[in-house]
Parts: sequence; structure tokens; C-alpha cells
Amino acid sequence: MINSKDEVREFLKNFESFAQWNGEKYYLFIETNKPKGTLTIIKSQDGGFYYHRKNELYWDLKEIKVENGILTDIIWTFRNAINKSLEKIVL
Repeated sequence: MINSKDEVREFLKNFESFAQWNGEKYYLFIETNKPKGTLTIIKSQDGGFYYHRKNELYWDLKEIKVENGILTDIIWTFRNAINKSLEKIVL
């Protein structure tokens, strides 16, 4: 569970433990409510992070590379949705 910014950093260090592997990259789908849709966090084989949004307001045409500082803010903002996704994985 993500309850602090330190836990966000730990989550990113252990991202592969929570994410699915498709043979090329790790990814985690997160259902969001505001806006309603899906946020996908992706980690490539070279360690770079990306995200992709598909919701009622946006539909990114491609994955967007993101720096760790900004990614930390994104994860912190959507921590409730991420925690719900993590609960499903643990159960």
C-alpha cells in the first residue's frame, strides 16, 4: 500500500513485482475515477518509465516517457487507485 512518498519510491524500485510482463516491458493497469478510465504505468527493459492514459478526457496515441520525479507525483496523485489495483494482485 502506498501511504507516503517514501512508499512511492519503494513501489518504483519493486515495480516488476507488481506489474505484468508481456515479453518486452512491464506494465500495470490502473482504473481511475477522475477522470474515469485507465492509466497504464510501463517500465521498459532499459529501466525507463512511461505512462499511457485512456479515459473520458484523454486517449494518448503512444506511451509517454516520464522522469522519476514526475512519475512519483503521478503515482502519489493516483495512489488510491493504485492501492486498489495492488489489493487485487495480492488477493
